[in-house]
Amino acid sequence: MSTLDQRLIAAVGEENVLKDPAKISSFFRQPVEKTGLRALLPEKVEEVQSIVKLAREERLPVFTTYDSFFRQEVSSHKAGLLIDFRRMNKIERMEPRGMVVHVQRGVTYEQLTEETKKNGIKLLPAAAATSRSVVEQSVNRAVNLRAARFPDATVANMKVVLADGRIHLTGTHALSEEGANVAHDGSADLSRWYVGADDMFGIVTRATINVYPIWEERKVCFFGFEQLEGACALIRDIPRHEWALENIALNKKALARLAGINEKGLPPWVAVIGLEGKKKLVDYYEKQVYDLVGRKGASNLTSKLGESAAIIERPWYAIDQPCLGFYTTFKRIGEFDEVIEASLKDAGSSLDDVSRKVISVASGGAVWLGYDLPAEMCEKVGVRLVDRGAFFDRPTGKLSEAVYSKMDAFVRHVKRIKNMMDPGNLLNPGIPF
Repeated sequence: MSTLDQRLIAAVGEENVLKDPAKISSFFRQPVEKTGLRALLPEKVEEVQSIVKLAREERLPVFTTYDSFFRQEVSSHKAGLLIDFRRMNKIERMEPRGMVVHVQRGVTYEQLTEETKKNGIKLLPAAAATSRSVVEQSVNRAVNLRAARFPDATVANMKVVLADGRIHLTGTHALSEEGANVAHDGSADLSRWYVGADDMFGIVTRATINVYPIWEERKVCFFGFEQLEGACALIRDIPRHEWALENIALNKKALARLAGINEKGLPPWVAVIGLEGKKKLVDYYEKQVYDLVGRKGASNLTSKLGESAAIIERPWYAIDQPCLGFYTTFKRIGEFDEVIEASLKDAGSSLDDVSRKVISVASGGAVWLGYDLPAEMCEKVGVRLVDRGAFFDRPTGKLSEAVYSKMDAFVRHVKRIKNMMDPGNLLNPGIPF
């Protein structure tokens, strides 16, 4: 056994050091035949610190991921350490009165949803979650299903392991672990250093996540449309009146996939509207929504699809079925559809074959578009969309090259910060530049 393996075992335990190629392959989408990589499964932040300190001494790169799999190019490294956080799955504290929970990085949506229910609070489910970790998707700025009312799933009070092994507490946890029951860092708001940074500057191991009350009345309405334009008009106008929390349009393929039902008999587009609050208030909102729907000529499918209401109570995972998602305005949806239609036509397919999601964001002021495309198409199509003005808030791979090639000043600034925070380029080298 090598000295390196002995030190890694001392840090996290023998059963939590994986080096067999077959086991390393489980961390990638494609098999790894021969590798010098080690996968480590720490349970405590102190173990992550030990890993980083050891890597610094041995001059080994440390890789983490905010997706379910590591980037395939990582597997080509002759040596390096992969960190998997599944064992760091403690819900450290819940603050129902402060509407926050403090959780480690390995806590999943399923795990936290069950615990929050017991305390009369709930999470904002993500619309295109690339992993099951609540912290990872919050730090990733993953769009949530209530984005019309709550554009950002706020994340704060992070515990971050820096490149030299020290701990950075970004918010009120730095003052008092027991008193950190607020949803924001305070005046400096230092958590923003790490949001969307893919651990380039430090490894996030814990964070404070916003939660929301479970109200006494909850209703989910479904309305059918023959054209996307009608569904979009509805999910654009309702948030401007603040009548609903979820304002989503799905084509029949997306609805059938999410709800596990047959798409036969469904209209081309279905608007999903989620209402919640005091009973009298929800009754009022429902009346206003139905009046608006009547003016737009939609069909009421609520009684037919009522059993599918659970689809907006859980995250929509983009793990096995990749989702190309970006932001734009309602007026430009057709323009981007044309770009994707042309790309699909080249591949012998069409837009009708694709699951499509449209989420109203920022009180109806903009929209998030999601297309479930084959993995091999996502980057290629994404680059075309970037050239037309689509906004991707977390680009990766060739898509990041296309986005950042237009942002020279920003790239230079980020590189300066990277050199300051991680001068040895230890943490996730190659992300994103």
